[in-house]
Amino acid sequence: MSVERDAPSPYAPPAVSAPLQRAAPVDPAATLTLLRTLGVLHHVLGALSLFGTLSLGLFLLFGISHEAATGFSDPSGIAMIAVVGTLVVLSLLGGALCIWAGLHLMRQTRLGLCTAVAALCCLNVPLGTALGISTLLILQRHEVRAAFAGPRLA
Repeated sequence: MSVERDAPSPYAPPAVSAPLQRAAPVDPAATLTLLRTLGVLHHVLGALSLFGTLSLGLFLLFGISHEAATGFSDPSGIAMIAVVGTLVVLSLLGGALCIWAGLHLMRQTRLGLCTAVAALCCLNVPLGTALGISTLLILQRHEVRAAFAGPRLA
């Protein structure tokens, strides 16, 4: 039995024939348009979150009025009021943060805030997850970071 010594191993990394080329420079106007689009999408998600809070708020008010009629005697009712109240506050905070980050994306300020809010948006399944991941990926681009570091494009 003979073994060929010149045959490449199936586990060897692929050979690179040409050096990797850098991507073409991106137009600053395209970066501005992309950031404005992300800002608008953050505004839409924040508005949807605030609008969704209305139903939770009505549910909370109904629970409070029902428990007030019984003298707040049911411990499970009080616990449910606390849980729904916490959800309402977190939803209001999340919607407001999302809208605030959208403003800063359009103005190209506060990269850290925009990154943190994009990460928090990932918790809002499914729309916030898609928007948060895409925002995080876009904020990692060199031209976008340069836009946040440089002078404002308008």
